[in-house]
This record gives sequence, C-alpha cells and structure tokens, in this order.
Amino acid sequence: MNNESNAIPFGSPPVDFMQTGNKIMENTQPIANSVEPFGDFKPTVQETKSQDFNPFGEQPSAPIFDNSQTNQQQTKYNIIDLFWLINPKFYTKQQLTQNEAHFSILSFNVDFGNLRVAFFNMTNNSIQGNIVYLENLKRTVSGTIYPATAFNAYNSQRLSTTCIEQLFRQIPGAQWQQERPVCKIEKNEEIIRFTIADPKFGTHFYDFVNWQREAFLHACNFTFTKGFELSALQKSK
Repeated sequence: MNNESNAIPFGSPPVDFMQTGNKIMENTQPIANSVEPFGDFKPTVQETKSQDFNPFGEQPSAPIFDNSQTNQQQTKYNIIDLFWLINPKFYTKQQLTQNEAHFSILSFNVDFGNLRVAFFNMTNNSIQGNIVYLENLKRTVSGTIYPATAFNAYNSQRLSTTCIEQLFRQIPGAQWQQERPVCKIEKNEEIIRFTIADPKFGTHFYDFVNWQREAFLHACNFTFTKGFELSALQKSK
C-alpha cells in the first residue's frame, strides 16, 4: 500500500480506527485518485468530456441508473434534514474525482442524537428546473457523527480525526456492529473533507468548501446545541 495515500496532512496522527465490541476495524482503504485537499488547495480537474449526465440540462428519455428500489424512504426514526448540498463542481462544470460524491444530505437523528451524513450520485432526472428529487438520487453510503466529534470538528481550526461510534453494548453475533462505516473528518481553514469507508459499499468522500463548509459546521453545532434539546424532548415522551 502506498503510504503517501494515507498520510495525515497535518498535526499528530490520530488513532485511525473504530472499535465496535472487541473487534478493531482499520481504515486501510485509500481514496483512489483523490485530490489532496490540504496545504495549497488547487484541485486539478479536467473538462467534462462525457455527455452521459447533465443534471442541469434537459431531461433525457431515460435515467442512467435504475433507482426504483434503492431510495425507499425510511420512517423508522425521527430524522430532520438540515442541508441538501450539490457538489459545487457541477456549477463550474468540473470533472469529479473517482469516488467523489455528487450530492450530500446532512440530517439530525433525533432518536440517537447524532448527525447523519449521506452521499448520493445524481442522474439526469435528479434535478429538473429548480427542483431536486430525492427519489431520483442514487444513494451510495452514509455515516454518523456523534456530539463529541461534532464539538471537536466545530471548535478545531485544523483537524484530522476518525469519528467514534457510540454503542451501549456489544451484541453477540450482531454482524452490523462489525460492519459500521468508518467516517473521517479532515479540516483546515478552507475545506472540510468528509470520507465514509463502508465495508460493503466502498469508500466515498465529499469536499465542503466555501459556504458549504460553514453549513457543515453549522450542522455540527446544531448537534450539540439544539439537538440535545430535541433528543431530550423525544426521550421524555
């Protein structure tokens, strides 16, 4: 494995693992062909050559992806969507890097008191005019940020840390506990990169820049401020 691909961009190396029960899952999967977001951030991009997808153009006769069964709405938990964010590269017609998310949704889970980050790919039907249709987005991976990590991300000027999952107990034979995605936050003064390494669905990332960087931090702040109140009210019912 190329050590440079996993190098920490600044500061002391964090403990790059998540422990669920007695098993340690190492975050060993690098981001393929990713743009280094730290230091002098000058992404090298290529002009878009493919006409396969143009989410801001005219609607084609058929979508690229068959998404009829992948984005069924879940009503099991009380979820508050905070921000729906389109990758800014679509506005500037820049080529996305491999495994770079097209679309990100930041949500707050009232039942568990955590911030949920979900990544999606867009199809030609995702955006029609000024409307974004969630049903026409292809979900790739999602991960969670608990209040302690959210507080750290909000208050640190520079950061490179793995989000720690909060599980009350180990459930013998519960495979889902051992397959939780590993989430990583990398932050400097200009950009926040959030990476989700899912054992089943691979590694994907999203770069929050400009006002979207502030939106990410606002969502983190919401988690340990208003979010605490909402979770307390939910538990007291």
